[in-house]
Amino acid sequence: MIMSRYLMRSFVGHFVALLAGLVLFLQTLDLLATANEILNGGGPPIASLLRYVSLRAPSLIETLAPLAGLLGALMALLGMARNSEIIAMRAAGRSVFSLIGGLVAIGIGLSAMLFLFGEFVVVPASASLQEWRNAGFKADGQVDTGDNNWLIEGNTIIRVGHVAREGQVLNDIHLFRQGTHADITEILTVRLAVWEDDHWTMFDVERVGGTGADPPTWETHLKPEHFIHEQAHPNQLSLNALQEYVGKVTMGSRPTYFYETWLQQKIAGPIVLALMPLLAAIAAFSHHRQGSPALTLVWGITFGFGFIVIDNILLAMGQFGSLPPSFAAWLPLAIFATGGVWLVFNLEHTGART
Repeated sequence: MIMSRYLMRSFVGHFVALLAGLVLFLQTLDLLATANEILNGGGPPIASLLRYVSLRAPSLIETLAPLAGLLGALMALLGMARNSEIIAMRAAGRSVFSLIGGLVAIGIGLSAMLFLFGEFVVVPASASLQEWRNAGFKADGQVDTGDNNWLIEGNTIIRVGHVAREGQVLNDIHLFRQGTHADITEILTVRLAVWEDDHWTMFDVERVGGTGADPPTWETHLKPEHFIHEQAHPNQLSLNALQEYVGKVTMGSRPTYFYETWLQQKIAGPIVLALMPLLAAIAAFSHHRQGSPALTLVWGITFGFGFIVIDNILLAMGQFGSLPPSFAAWLPLAIFATGGVWLVFNLEHTGART
């Protein structure tokens, strides 16, 4: 029990130190590459740079946390191996599962914290940064979402010529309503739509084809924020916002499976942090008696980056509809977790390389 607590404290300490160092290093490089663009926005120089750092750092923390978890676990286990503590632990009959289980338990706790951090810090910070970037990094700049924005809501394809006043005013709208065989049954052309009293008021509406009320109506679940963020990447959307894009009335500028994949990834992504100590432990317990600590470090990093590569490949396949969203998000975790537990079980019962 004492050794488990010692290992877990070492892991958390290394994790925090490595995460801070990695974020500081990459934030410095990113700031150097972006500083001129930020200063060209015309805001106060120091305040603008500090604002950029405060908005950019959360996404870097979320991205680098799994890598810091992998390296932190490796450093903690290498410290034990260097002091022959692993050999003493195995000679005393101590279970490998007991030590690795403690690391994974810490990883699960950190994963839960990472999920909450992503939902309540990273998402609003990333959205604010993107809006500020779209406004040219101007302190009081208005966001211009551009022209010809496309969305899909249920069986209706929507083209908006221009979005103004934070999404509350839409100009030059075309609604293409599809039939059961994806054929266009009705086209509505709207010169202007204004959001007021929780619904869209339309002006100068013309209809081609179709039947129904006269003047035509637009029954929609879309709100101004959907038009402001319709081109936002899913990592800038919260879990609740993503659920709106995959509900019974689907909406968005991309296919439904794209949003479903990222909805699953929102949950599966933070769990990677719990898997990294397991991958580090496999390398440490398999190789601590052969070669230098550098070999253990190389093997651990290889396992970690192997997971990241496979995870990104399957995620891309899910985004393009080549894999079911749940498979794309959860299959890498299932494969590596199953393989890791099997390897640890083998080490536990054979005492390999100890």
